[in-house]
Parts: sequence; C-alpha cells; structure tokens
Amino acid sequence: MTDRLIRLMRIITLVQARPGILARELAERCGTSERTIYRDMDALSAMHIPITHQGRGRGYTFIGHFAMYPLGLTEEEVQALFKLMPVMDKIKPLLPIEFESAYEKVLAAVYKQSAEKAEIQAGDRDDSTVQA
Repeated sequence: MTDRLIRLMRIITLVQARPGILARELAERCGTSERTIYRDMDALSAMHIPITHQGRGRGYTFIGHFAMYPLGLTEEEVQALFKLMPVMDKIKPLLPIEFESAYEKVLAAVYKQSAEKAEIQAGDRDDSTVQA
C-alpha cells in the first residue's frame, strides 16, 4: 500500500510539472505498466483529485487551478538546490529569465518546509520534557 501511495503522489507531481503527460510516460517514470497508471488514475479520481485525460495522445492534466504545495522534498533534493546557489551568478546568462524567480519560489517553499519541520521537532522535544 505504501508503494502505491508513493506512486500516486509521484503521478500528481508529474502531472503538475508536465501537463499533458501521457500514460506511457507516467508508467516509465513510475516504473510500472500503463495499465497500473490507468488504475491509479481511477483511484485519484475516486479521491476527488481533479485530474482529467484530455483525449488520445494528449495526456493528463488538472482541471482548474489544482496544485499541491509543498511536495515534500527529500533532504538530498534540498541539498541539490542549495548547491546551485553559489554558481547561480555564473550560469544565469545561460538560463531563461524566468528561472531565477522560479528558483526563488522553490527555495521559499523549502525554507517554509524546513521551518515547519523544526517547529514540529521543537514541539516534540517540549512535550517529552513536560512528560518526564
């Protein structure tokens, strides 16, 4: 069940990042069959996730302005983002102008996620000292 939940979250992430992604591409990225992707799409629909198939060859997209943020980056992904900071000025001329603002938004989400995580951990420590 955990593998399926992880795969469902991955599908949501992929459709959010690449509207119009095909079932074949989702299957490849998730390491499963197209048939499993179709079953997963049925499950997401049953959970009222507003995802739709646009027609043969046009892939999946979200209905309206659905989005899930933050997506819960792993520690390794966060470190990869931070490693980009020192070289940003050097590579900026090679990147689309919009990249910098997109990167800043991702970092803002990372900072928020880290602050919330620290707050939860601090609360757990406070609770354990009160109980002791």
